[in-house]
Amino acid sequence: MATRKTIVKTCPSCGAFFNTEAYEVINATLDTALRDEVIWGRIFDFTCPSCTHHFRSPYSMAYKEMEKEYIIFLELDEDARDEDERISKSRITEDQITETRELFPTYRIRVVHDMMDLIEKIHIFSAGLNDKIVTYLGHKIKDDVTVKMKNAKPPIRVYKALFDSLKGKAGELNFGLLSSSPKPIFVTTPTRDYEYLLKKSPLRHQFEEAEGLYQIDEGWAAGIDKVLIA
Repeated sequence: MATRKTIVKTCPSCGAFFNTEAYEVINATLDTALRDEVIWGRIFDFTCPSCTHHFRSPYSMAYKEMEKEYIIFLELDEDARDEDERISKSRITEDQITETRELFPTYRIRVVHDMMDLIEKIHIFSAGLNDKIVTYLGHKIKDDVTVKMKNAKPPIRVYKALFDSLKGKAGELNFGLLSSSPKPIFVTTPTRDYEYLLKKSPLRHQFEEAEGLYQIDEGWAAGIDKVLIA
């Protein structure tokens, strides 16, 4: 079952501080209805009791699925008010990881620092995919599209490529781009690229599960290219 906590939020409209309930841990296997609430970001929506302003404000929490054996810790520095509290929160996450490894040794453990990264990981694991490969593909797509879009008028800046879903019978991975474009941009890549990285690529060992490596993001993916160059 889901566990809750009390947090303090600040209204971006009137500046009022108020206590509110939030989720500490969501077990999507036991609370299936909460999965969509996370996917659509609604668990991070609040209403100010002073001015009734509605706003979205992510907070640190954990999301796990027992059937697919994974847990994702969303760790946000903005929850902390000073450096000591940030260090304390980091230690809490380390303790949670240690506890998870002891209780659930077969679980994949991930730490993310952005709501969209949390949602992407859920999509990836729900599709039964290796998140290291998908993250690497997203990194390459972002780089490719950035080059193609730099001559657009005005130039379009690509911030991130996020996995969305498996698409159709053709066997494609669908990515949505966060960019400065006024229109949504979607890019697909064939699943054969995924299969190549999984089974035949010289990099394939980089995509195996490794103890102690829990933050799989664009920075990690960029490091894979350096391994290839070396």
